[in-house]
Amino acid sequence: MEPVLAGDLLWVDLGSTHRCLASTVLGGGLGAVRTWVNLRVPSDYARTDPGAHLAEVSAGLPGPVVGMLTAAPVDRFQDVTVGTARAFATVGLGHPIAAAGRRVVAGPREGTINLLVVIDAALTDAGLVGALQTAVEAKVQALADAGIEATNHAGLATGTASDAVAVACVPGAFVDFAGPATRAGSELARAVHRAVHAGCKAWDPRGS
Repeated sequence: MEPVLAGDLLWVDLGSTHRCLASTVLGGGLGAVRTWVNLRVPSDYARTDPGAHLAEVSAGLPGPVVGMLTAAPVDRFQDVTVGTARAFATVGLGHPIAAAGRRVVAGPREGTINLLVVIDAALTDAGLVGALQTAVEAKVQALADAGIEATNHAGLATGTASDAVAVACVPGAFVDFAGPATRAGSELARAVHRAVHAGCKAWDPRGS
């Protein structure tokens, strides 16, 4: 399970099919994943069929495929392992926002935080939802610890308007919980936090 860079495409073959919950344009929802892809696109990307685009560029990779888009450089990806959890992240902070911010602010589209988290726990459907919630909470904590301010609110950012996350786990479906008080959730959270925090520190606002 090693990340591969091929031009503007970052991909990871998990080696076998995993259960997955994802907020992605390709392979999103509750399903399965064998390969995760993260494609860098121009900041003025205008295709209206991103799922089809991702399917095109990932053709030939082992399926099922879960795919994300970003305008941030994918060669600055972060790869962090904590215990049996592993997090891959690309971090773009061109337009950090607070989810419930009160100001409407136009900004560059290089602002996307994409996450894949793989854990060695056979999560149930509810466990996958809990794991995804834990991952998002850890992302927000990382942004806060990095001091990333929101462009639409007088305070710290919680993410960007186009973030995506996928949580993959081994088959079996007998572990119901993955909150931060559990071993699986704690390891997941720390891996995500370290990956996103490192990505914040590595972010270049020039986007190059």
